[in-house]
Order: sequence, then C-alpha cells, then structure tokens
Amino acid sequence: MSAFDAFVRSAPLALLGSVSARVHEVTTVDEIVRRPLPVSRRIGFVQARGGAGASATAGYVAALLARRRPGLVLGVDASRGPRGMLWQAGAPVGSSAAPSSRRRTAHRSVDAVDGLPRTPSGLYALSLDPRGESRAVAAAAGWFDEVTPISRFFDLVVTDWGVRDWRADLTDVVSASRTVCIVARADRHAAEEAAALVPAIKDHPDRPDVVIALVDVGDAGRAAPVTVGDDPTVPVVRVPYDAARSGGRPVSSAALGTRTRIAYARLAAALLPLDAPSVPRGAPPVGDPGPAPSAAAPGPSERRPSERRQARGRDARPAIADDQEARR
Repeated sequence: MSAFDAFVRSAPLALLGSVSARVHEVTTVDEIVRRPLPVSRRIGFVQARGGAGASATAGYVAALLARRRPGLVLGVDASRGPRGMLWQAGAPVGSSAAPSSRRRTAHRSVDAVDGLPRTPSGLYALSLDPRGESRAVAAAAGWFDEVTPISRFFDLVVTDWGVRDWRADLTDVVSASRTVCIVARADRHAAEEAAALVPAIKDHPDRPDVVIALVDVGDAGRAAPVTVGDDPTVPVVRVPYDAARSGGRPVSSAALGTRTRIAYARLAAALLPLDAPSVPRGAPPVGDPGPAPSAAAPGPSERRPSERRQARGRDARPAIADDQEARR
C-alpha cells in the first residue's frame, strides 16, 4: 500500500473531532493536486452502469484541476449524455467547438485551444458530439482523431466516457487513458462490480493506474460498503451524498458541502502520480503520442511565455479561496 493509499483510507478517522487533521488533509491533497507534471496525463472516467454520477464527478474534478493547476486542462465529453461533464463543469450552453483544422495541425498551444470554449474555472471544453445529434456514446476513434493532435499541449486531459460495456469497448477507453477512474454507486453490488473490472484493466498492455470512486447518489449513508476489492494498489475514494447536486442546473463548488469538496479534492489527488519527477513550475508538459512539431514551428518546449498566457487566459497564480473555505 502506498503512502497516499494509507492516507486516504485513514483520513475519515482522522477527521473525527480534529480540525487540525482536516487542515492537514486539505494541505496535503492540495500539494499533490498542484504538483507540476513532467508529461501530459490522460484521465478517463467510466461507469459500467448508468446513474452512478460519473459525469458530475468528472466535471467537478476536471474543474478543480483546471482551477488549481498552472497548466492547461482539457475536458472531453465522450458520454453524449444530456448532462455530461462539460455541462456539470459550467461550460456555456450552446458553446460546443466545431471541428478545427487549426487544432488538427496544432504546433502551438494557441492552435490547440482554437475554438474551444472555457468554463469559469479555466477548463477547456471539447464535446465529441458538438451538435447534440447522437445519444450513443462516442466511438474511441473519434476521441483519437480530435484529441491526439492537441493532447501534448495540455497538462491534463480528462475524459468522461459515460457507460461502457466491459465486454466490448472498455479496451479502447483504457488505451486512451493513463489513469482509469471507475465510478460506481456507493452500494455493495455496484462496488463489487467495479472492483471486478480492475484485473481486466490492469492487465492491459499499457498498465494504466486504476482508481475507484464510490458516489453516494441515493443517500445510502452508513449502508455504503466499507471495503472494496482486495487490491491495495487501487485507491477507493468515497463521495458523500449532497442534496445540492440533485437540482436541474450545474452547481458551483462553493455551493457544495465541505465534505463533498474535500472528497472531490481527494479523488483528484488520487488520480495523479505520487512519484512524478520534479519539474520547474510553469514548464510545459511533454506530450502524449501525437504529430511531432515541424522544424519551422515551435514545439511545446519552445513556446514563449506570452503564448502560454494567451492560451491559459487567466492568472496562473494558485486559487486558494476554495481551500480556505474548506478549512473552516
């Protein structure tokens, strides 16, 4: 069991009656969330059955990462649901990006974000069904066509894959993800079903990391399972029931309860590597597989600071207001 796994499993006990423990948890998790990465990282959220809250979870986590990290973060909606992760993250209604030849031949970060709308948190939004013409989940081929040319310019690429049949297309999801987050309802049957998918995912040739998120969408409370699976390398993060999420419109993180915000921060930290080599803050990530920059155009490591600021479009200083609120 890694140090972080042990920390996550013991945190609920530490929080009982201990304000200092909560402050320590928020500080530790925040340090992991803000830590620079040497390479671009792809995170995929997937659920075996609908109604597990995967889109809301992916949207809140992606928004949190975009708000707190200095690099660019891309959110990709491949679920094609009416309330996908981009809607949950606060993307403007009707602002889906049209196909862009500039993105497909991107040589700079400003090319990679061409036409992409942004949420208030700074998350760049890419829908694989921009016109809302299909209710079926997007094919993995569409993800590779749209994301591969630009992924290297983003610190993180977070994808909501929706409901996927493990017997059919889960392999494609794993191929597109360095970390796979299996989202399930916080009840015994759903949790065991999620744990049963872990061996198949970890046996994939790419050897992705796996995290399980148990979301209490039905206010199971104390009935939620305490232990899940027997693999100590797979963090299990529980997201509590929050009535604020049951409305018909996106909810900002400030409107969520403190326990919910801490749970999302804990999940965000679990999705990031613990052993990432130290890199200078503000250094661009090294890309996922994609078209190599031409000799005449600057690659990711050659981008000028002004270009990165233009693509980021916001102050790169850490946002700490939500952290301070969580510590109260």
